[in-house]
Amino acid sequence: MFAEFNYDNFPIVFVTFSENINSENEFDQFLNEWLILYHNRRDFSYIFDTRNMKNISIKYAIKMTLFIKNLRKEPYHYLQKSLILVNDKSIRRLLDFVFTLQSPVAPVYLWLSENINEVLDEDLDKEYLINTLNTINRTNLKYDMFYIKANSSLIPFL
Repeated sequence: MFAEFNYDNFPIVFVTFSENINSENEFDQFLNEWLILYHNRRDFSYIFDTRNMKNISIKYAIKMTLFIKNLRKEPYHYLQKSLILVNDKSIRRLLDFVFTLQSPVAPVYLWLSENINEVLDEDLDKEYLINTLNTINRTNLKYDMFYIKANSSLIPFL
């Protein structure tokens, strides 16, 4: 399975990604799970762990861009903010591509580090990540963390 959702700490939802996407259906399941959270009509935040991801086709970045565009049409955005853990340069470039074409619907904090495992143990120190998500803002970022503003596409006509 491409994306594993963990709701144990709701309203914070942990999403752990596998190395690659094996089928269109796997990616569509990920998007559908996201929509289910919207249909529940409760505010939530994401912690995305992309540290296992390696070989992701650009077609999924384009699909993600279109998904965000459609999500933007919702009258209310239940997603409050996201923290994305990234340790692979190609995944970072894909995320840059997505957020250049379509800005996120909520603030995103991209935590970049090829050595992020030195900061977090292999089992993901969930309490540390939850605390980080709850306390970060655009003026209080951790080392190797970048803020991506919501609703500010560089290409606004998309």
